[in-house]
Parts: sequence; C-alpha cells; structure tokens
Amino acid sequence: MWEEEKGRVFKSIQVKSTIYTFSKSSLKKWLQDLINDDVGANEFELFLIGQCDNDAVTFINSINKFQSNELDDKAQSSLKEFDTSCILGRKVSFTCIPYNIDTLEKIVRDSLFRYVSQSNHMMTFEQISLIASATVEDQMISSTHGNGIMRKEFDEELEKRIFLVADKYSPKRISIGIKSFPCKEINSEDKVLYLPLEDKFKDRKIKEEYDWNDDIYEKLKGFLLENTSNKYAYQIFLDTHTSLAFAAGRVLNSKSGINVFPIQKSTNGGTILWDLKLLSKRNYANWNISHEEFHENQYDTALFLNVTRYVYDDALKFIKENDLPIGRIINCIPSEAGATNFAIEDGMHAAILANSIYNAIGKRSTVERRATLHIFAAAPNGFMFFLGQNSTGFGKCILYEYDFEQRDSCTYSQAIRFSRDT
Repeated sequence: MWEEEKGRVFKSIQVKSTIYTFSKSSLKKWLQDLINDDVGANEFELFLIGQCDNDAVTFINSINKFQSNELDDKAQSSLKEFDTSCILGRKVSFTCIPYNIDTLEKIVRDSLFRYVSQSNHMMTFEQISLIASATVEDQMISSTHGNGIMRKEFDEELEKRIFLVADKYSPKRISIGIKSFPCKEINSEDKVLYLPLEDKFKDRKIKEEYDWNDDIYEKLKGFLLENTSNKYAYQIFLDTHTSLAFAAGRVLNSKSGINVFPIQKSTNGGTILWDLKLLSKRNYANWNISHEEFHENQYDTALFLNVTRYVYDDALKFIKENDLPIGRIINCIPSEAGATNFAIEDGMHAAILANSIYNAIGKRSTVERRATLHIFAAAPNGFMFFLGQNSTGFGKCILYEYDFEQRDSCTYSQAIRFSRDT
C-alpha cells in the first residue's frame, strides 16, 4: 500500500502474514525489495501479521538502533550481511501483531470507527464489524498475492463498502421500551419488553419518596444493560421523560457496541424508527447557536435546546429564581423551522443535530468544562436519545424537566444529574 500527499507518495507499506514464523532472511529480503521498488517514498513500513523468530526480532531491534545511532555489538552483528546504505536518510519501521483473526478485526474495527467519525459518516457497531471482517479477509488475500494498493484506491473501495452496507443491511430488531408516565398502551402485538416506571411518578412529577438518580436512573441502567447485547439489534420505545430518553442513550452509547435506534412518535400520531440513512443526500437544516455571557465569575453553563417549543424564557426565569451559578448560556434553535414539531425531519437529521451540540459546548473554556452543564430541552425523545449517546464528553451535567401540563409547579425541576463517571 502507498500513502499519497498532494500527488506524491510519501510512505510505502507492505503487509505480510503467516501462520508460522517470520525469519530474519525473509525480513531482510522484503525490506530491501520494498525500498528498491522506487515509488518515490521516503518512509517504509513492514506490517507483519504473525510471530517473529529470535533472529528476526533481533534484526528489527537492530534496524531501530541503527536509525537512532545507538548500535551495540549485538546489533552490528545482526546487520553484518545487510546493506544499511539503503536505509540511510529514510525512515523504516516494523509493526508486528499476532496472527489472530479476532485481534485483526478488532484493530480494523477501531480504525474504522475513527475513519467513519472523521468522514462524517454514521454507522452502527454491527455495520462497522461487518465491514471490518470483510476488509481483513480482502487484505489477507491481497498480501498473500503481493499486490499493492494506492491509498486513494483503498479509500474509494472502503467508501463503496460503507455505502453498500449502510444502504442494504437492515437487521431484525428486538423491541424494548421505557414508560414513566401514563400514555397510550404499547400495542401488545409489538412484543415490547419495557421498563414500567409509572408508579414512581404522579403525572410527570416524581413522587417525594423517590430520587431521580438512586431510584430511577439506576433501575433504568440495570434494565438496559441486562436486556441488550451486541449480538442483536434493538429498537427502543421512549414513552418517557426527556431526561430518561437522554439517560437511555447515555447508557447505550456508541462505545457500548449496541445496535439500537429510537422509535419516535410522528406528527400524525403514528411511530417511525429513527435509524440512520447513510445514503441520504439531503441538506438538513442545522442550528442557530448563540453564546451569551450571563454572570461574571460563574462557570456553570446552561444549554437551551429549543426544538419543539421555545424554552428560553421559562428556563431563564428558573435560573434566576433558583440562583444557579450560570456564567454562559448556549441557546440553540433549529435554523429553518424554528422551535416547531416539524423542526426535525427524520432520524438522520436528529443524529446530525445531536452531534452538532458537542461542537457547541466544546467552545467552553477549560474552567467551564470542569464545572456543570445544565440542560433545558423541549425536544423529541428520539433526539434526546441521540444526544445522550454523544454525552460522555459533556462532563458533569444536570437535566431539568418542565411541568408541561401546568398541573403543579408550572416551571422546571431538577431531574437526573451525571458526574464524569456516570
């Protein structure tokens, strides 16, 4: 494989694999051939999949010592029959990993997660694992036949595979759900395994004898961890508070490896799976985001998410009445539709908007990041689920619930609080 930059090859990589052991003589030949195959590169790497014998290990260490001008007698002896002039002024490296399919797929899977993230793609753990498995097999065959591939060609083939898998692969999903306030019963035909929490609330207000974290969040976390596995795919019904939708996403975050998407209620009264359509070419509306200085010498941040309705006035009133130590307000409103029931078009749009919030709060200073993020939101639960999935970097945060029915406080109340470790 060759890596290019501005049309110039700067690194040449050769992959070798064996179920036996690599010998010193093989490494010497491959390194010499790699350098002699003049493609204009100045960096060379032998990527070895398998075990090296003792002489091969010594040879690798000797090359490293030669490049760092730290030759000793053992290294000089190992390099005695190798023409070191070919590596003068060049950077040579070796990578050696065991010949183990599971290990290889894990390495490729981790790299794909980074690649997908940097390419602004969105894929499930299961989809990435499928591509990783195919990529390992392809590269094994390619390396066996000694075939090289340009980085540009590799990226193009990988992009094709990403789009193919994302567009065609749709696994059967197990239904799970969370219910925390009286609402229309889930259709028994859906066969939903759900966590009932209605007894902990009066309407939407938590009963005085219960605590959001100890009695609600811990039960929700246990339910989700006990009833999900990275071997299956899920869809989650969220007949619940926005704070619990956020918390569910935080538990089932991208690093959990769980393939799960939320079921979102539509404006016509039905429901729809908010999954990610990677092939969508739509230009979705983003946020209008403003950063407002609220109080000097205060370092907490208030995040206002005005998606289905405007929260600004009520949230600001609550902050003042409760003397919250807010130094900055980040106010977010969908750029085209404003705060309406039509602000989010589909699951892909919801996920993009949720991901964008991470960039918005990333503008906080270091001292602000160490303080607490207070979240006030009026948004679909599907969006809050995606936001929760991306919240592990938020630091300490507190969510608030609003008395929408105007039956009790007619204002906000504190709900779940997260430390950096929860």
